[in-house]
Amino acid sequence: METNRILYLLGAIAVGWAVTYTLRALPFIIFGSKARDLPPWLERLGSYISPIIIFGLVIYSYSSLEWKTCCPYLAGLVTLALQLWRQNPLISIVAGTVVYMMLLRYISL
Repeated sequence: METNRILYLLGAIAVGWAVTYTLRALPFIIFGSKARDLPPWLERLGSYISPIIIFGLVIYSYSSLEWKTCCPYLAGLVTLALQLWRQNPLISIVAGTVVYMMLLRYISL
């Protein structure tokens, strides 16, 4: 019985690995040659994917918050303002996190 379970788990891991590897390698296989350019619609789509994913993550993060404190919202505004001003995700995320931690520390005293 234990052998069947181990084989089942190994098979599930192998299938997961194969699907993930194939999905990640497929764009390189299709568009990897220098002779083949990306279609214009795919290039346009590529410029919208990152902001859409970030927007979805932000909405998900703020969806369960209650208005107990203004800390997450102020930190989010700082992050957004820095991103629009500097256009550097590392600076924006680090500064937003630092502001959030400082607000939690000093507002909750």
